Amino acid sequence: MRPALRLIALGCLCLTVTPWLRADDAFTQTLSAADFQAAGLGKLTPDELAKLNALVHAQQTGQVAKVREETKAQVRQEVKQEVKQEVKAEVVQEVRQQVRQEVKAEVTQQVRQEVKAEVQAEVRAEVAAKPPAPATAAVPSNSGFLDRMKVMLLPGTTIEYTTLNATIPPPFHGWSTGTVFTLTNGQRWIVSDDGRYWSPTINHPVAVKIVPGSLGSFFMEIDHGGRPRVRFAGNAVALPSPTPSAAH
Repeated sequence: MRPALRLIALGCLCLTVTPWLRADDAFTQTLSAADFQAAGLGKLTPDELAKLNALVHAQQTGQVAKVREETKAQVRQEVKQEVKQEVKAEVVQEVRQQVRQEVKAEVTQQVRQEVKAEVQAEVRAEVAAKPPAPATAAVPSNSGFLDRMKVMLLPGTTIEYTTLNATIPPPFHGWSTGTVFTLTNGQRWIVSDDGRYWSPTINHPVAVKIVPGSLGSFFMEIDHGGRPRVRFAGNAVALPSPTPSAAH
């Protein structure tokens, strides 16, 4: 029953029993004269009539209270069912939302792991499918210095030269601008440095190292003989002394 209908029913009940609850409306006064005499009430004294009216009033009041309590209990049960349905709907919605969030987090983690594994497999397949980089051809041992000083372009456009070890045949007595050194491997290098270096005459081969500098320049590191800037002047006939191996 809807709340409006319950209020109407309770109002009708109150209108029905209200005349019995009025203090100045006794039971015996509601009877007609014929009914009053037929019931033998005319034989009662006024005190006895008052007692009778009080008993009937008490009985009627108890019935009204009983009906009220029964109606209240019924209404309470109906309201409880309605509230229970509303609360149940709210709880179901909250539980569904919570479960959805938990499941979404769990599924997201699983999918992330699966996608990561797939991407790793794709990357490995792409790397495996790429042809290997071609190997650098070996430089013949009789090639010139500029051939053996390979220029390798690395990531970031870095240029790297290979350092060369060699020896200067005796005698060695120093150097100055324009000095030409013919190494035992047949290479000729000219000192382009503005400085000079004097040394007592050395009558044995002197170890040198050709080291690359910036912007295509080279330096000759002479064992106990300084480090002048030099430039390559070509190849000459190799001298009979042994040629040191180049460091790569």
